[in-house]
Amino acid sequence: MNPVYPLTAFRYCPGCGSTNCSSPTIKQFVCRDCGFQYFQNASSAVIAIISDALGRVLFTRREREPARGKLDLPGGFVDPLETAETAVTREVEEETGLLVTATRFLTTFTNTYVYRDVTYYTLDLVFVCTVRDLSVLVASDEVSDVLFLWPPEIDPTEIGFDSVRNALHAFLTEPATH
Repeated sequence: MNPVYPLTAFRYCPGCGSTNCSSPTIKQFVCRDCGFQYFQNASSAVIAIISDALGRVLFTRREREPARGKLDLPGGFVDPLETAETAVTREVEEETGLLVTATRFLTTFTNTYVYRDVTYYTLDLVFVCTVRDLSVLVASDEVSDVLFLWPPEIDPTEIGFDSVRNALHAFLTEPATH
């Protein structure tokens, strides 16, 4: 796979306004005139795996691009100065109305997230979450639907992101703790 250089989308130096800029590496932006440098490292994101007492897994359906209409697991980007545990709790509540009462770290995966022609490289941290009350489950304006699916009825091609497919696989194949 050839790397995508996301910083080539930026045409002007934020330091001096010059167009004499380059991206010599996948994560580096350099102004040849004033010497300004910017490094774009992986963004942190979280994925929540929530299952009900019957063993079904909670999915959302994406309301917005990228992957609009595809299945997803609750989650999103970690805000600056926010822990991953706080982020997964916030994202679950924002997308589903559910209150997370416990988190268990499962694993990580890398992902690419293309938004408005800019590629963001992410490190997705996967958590198995326990929630207080599933009866308050509701789709927010960020998702078009929330639904529980039995693992055998999940169509991997309907899942919008590789890291979510990988997270689900890791959860379903881990030793029986769920």
